[in-house]
Amino acid sequence: MFNFRIIDTADGNQIIDRNLKTPYSSLTPLQMVEYTEMDNRLLIMDRMERKERQKAEHMRKIAKNPFYRMACMVGLI
Repeated sequence: MFNFRIIDTADGNQIIDRNLKTPYSSLTPLQMVEYTEMDNRLLIMDRMERKERQKAEHMRKIAKNPFYRMACMVGLI
């Protein structure tokens, strides 16, 4: 079961709704390929967001470090 649903709009655009689930049995083979490809892309985007949050959290912790502040004042960094 996919944890999202691709919704086609009247103007030809597609919307990804992560609140809905899509069972495998309701998809045609062509839709299955499309959903599998979209699932891979969503996983990659989630991974990138998680890495960015971890990096921001790491930088926030470093900025509070008194040794880092001292190095900035002295001009080492």
